Amino acid sequence: MILFGAALFAQSEDDFDILQNRAGGITITGYRGTEKNVAIPETIGGMKVTIIGLRAFFNKSLTGVAIPETVTYLESQAFANNRLNSLTMLNCVIIGYGAFADNQLTELILPEGAATIGPMAFARNRLAGIVIPGSVIHIGNSAFEGNPLRSVAIGANRNIDNGQGFDPSFVNYYVSTGKKAGTYVRENRVWTLRAEPDLGRENPDGLSD
Repeated sequence: MILFGAALFAQSEDDFDILQNRAGGITITGYRGTEKNVAIPETIGGMKVTIIGLRAFFNKSLTGVAIPETVTYLESQAFANNRLNSLTMLNCVIIGYGAFADNQLTELILPEGAATIGPMAFARNRLAGIVIPGSVIHIGNSAFEGNPLRSVAIGANRNIDNGQGFDPSFVNYYVSTGKKAGTYVRENRVWTLRAEPDLGRENPDGLSD
């Protein structure tokens, strides 16, 4: 869960364009509201909101968003090209291609249960710190590209590489520790290993790129 900054406002159901999906829930396909701090509803018309569709909130000048636990899938560029500096995300098993690219997020705690982080998912934000839970089994190419990462909390034995947008020095240091779990911190251009966080379930197969 990520909790930052701005107050979030409830929206009218009419602010959202929707489509019933094959899983029996609601896909939000567009946003017509005027609020820049958006609280996505758990239900619309009595049905659970489970998917945020392709570019549904693309380029809406949003500054904050709260995504409820019912939402498990964010499609490509769902929240890309906004000004997001506040994000609450409770579930989201699949975070698609470029879902939060080109925003202003500074910290990221991926929700326990997140499994797939798509290519370019958080590219070109302002992320200084990220927490990757043990549930994550796939990180796509350039997922964290263009971020000034100085802190990475990660589990043991993860298969990561700089092609995913990580600093090559971090990747090299993580490997040099024997891929130990912990919080890796960059100071004066040097990475060190700090405390070992509880990141939940470990994936014995590591991460794929």
